[in-house]
Amino acid sequence: MSRLPRRLLVTALTLFTLPAWAQATNVALGKPSSASSVHANGYPTQYSHAKAFNGVLNTEDRWASAVVPAASSPEWLEVDLQAIHRIDSLTLHSGRDTTAGQQMLDFELLHRAALTDSFQSIPGAAITNNTQPTWTHALAQSIETRYVRLQCKRAPTDGLCRVRELQVLGERLANQPPTAYAGNDTGIVLPVQTSVQLQGTASDSDGTIAAYQWEQVLGASTAVLTNANTPTVSISGLTQGGLHVFRLTATDNGGRSASDTVSVMVHPGTVAPDARAGKMHVWSRGGTYDTAVFLPIDFGAIPGKKYPLVLSLHGRGGITLTADHTQVNANPEGFIRQLIPGKPLINTYPAVVIAPNAPRIGAPLDTYWNTALTHALVLEAINLYSIDPDRVTMTGLSFGGAGVIDQMQQYRSTYAGGMPVAYTTPTATPLCALADFPIWAAGNRGDGTFNAWKWTNPTDGYTTQMRQCANYTSELQVTVMDGNTHSGWDEFWSRPDAQTWLVSQVR
Repeated sequence: MSRLPRRLLVTALTLFTLPAWAQATNVALGKPSSASSVHANGYPTQYSHAKAFNGVLNTEDRWASAVVPAASSPEWLEVDLQAIHRIDSLTLHSGRDTTAGQQMLDFELLHRAALTDSFQSIPGAAITNNTQPTWTHALAQSIETRYVRLQCKRAPTDGLCRVRELQVLGERLANQPPTAYAGNDTGIVLPVQTSVQLQGTASDSDGTIAAYQWEQVLGASTAVLTNANTPTVSISGLTQGGLHVFRLTATDNGGRSASDTVSVMVHPGTVAPDARAGKMHVWSRGGTYDTAVFLPIDFGAIPGKKYPLVLSLHGRGGITLTADHTQVNANPEGFIRQLIPGKPLINTYPAVVIAPNAPRIGAPLDTYWNTALTHALVLEAINLYSIDPDRVTMTGLSFGGAGVIDQMQQYRSTYAGGMPVAYTTPTATPLCALADFPIWAAGNRGDGTFNAWKWTNPTDGYTTQMRQCANYTSELQVTVMDGNTHSGWDEFWSRPDAQTWLVSQVR
């Protein structure tokens, strides 16, 4: 029996070398999963979302939704790969079985590297009018991610999304470093203040944070650091003026680290701070739009200093003041809730925050934000509270989000940016009027008032249309959170990146 020469044999084998996606393994197998709903019949034996990642392709083991999907409210199935993976290919076995007519008709696959990230579309994985019970997609370019989500937008005639198996082919990457954020730069005034509390945060996309460590890297004073191995450190002994810098290092459970620094400017006590600095007070305006006000901790102590201004609007039925308008409510609604007594942010937030209490026009929940009166309030605050007019932003929830959008559309030249939360898209005319205006919108995926589909859908969503405008400046971002209710604003506003965005925009 003759044999091929060795050189020809190697050449022949090379011709049959499999592509990367074909050599990869199913990294979703047995991984934790979640779903928007699970069919009650037979749960969890038959229809559990975990069944979609167990490697069994028979006709009984599958996930089935409990709700009929729609393009504006898709049903979803998600797997947590538990670490950053390189993804090369996806295979979806949909339907009750392989019979034609049982498959999912319209669907898309999304991904994100961390829970705090927005979902991104997987290129080539948005399918309409699908006819295949088994669909495979090899990515033209691999992606690196942790969470993969299938969104079912149109089911077969019985109205239920079914998945027999969702296979994600790829491989786990080396341990990824964490991210660290040391907080907002701040300042204190001697001799009234000699200490400050710094609030840091850290996250790890493919594991957990195992250790925190604070240290001083610059400053004329040798500070005393208390609880330096926690996210929140107390800094004391700041007795000399000038810039002091502190570094937070976060180490993950795989041994990789990341660092970030925060500055504390220590000002000589030539002028006493305003007695209201670092606190909230009531700005009385005669009963109409009386306002809760937060002042930064160094307010009034630095002659000539100008501060950013953040307008915080509550929703229908919300309040910021007590019933008689003589005190700030103990639990005011809106962004200003992040600055109530006891919150660490009050020691570091560098902006003046105003939170008017809207009047009740009729019924108990009939709160009304008059666009012109709200704008007049902002203009008055700019003059009253030593505000930098180029650094005025606004944020609000629900009906307060509508108030933010009204300000954008009618008085955009006053503002450096707007953050509507849990409310639907602007209706600017012409459409591109806000394409160069910084907007960060956020809301829950299942919140009909927010209407995530109207913001993000790739056909005629607000973000899609804005990107087509000639004056688009890439300053529009939309964060879709995983909740199913009309809520999520406190969760979003507690994010350091959202807090920082409001004070970093410049007109």
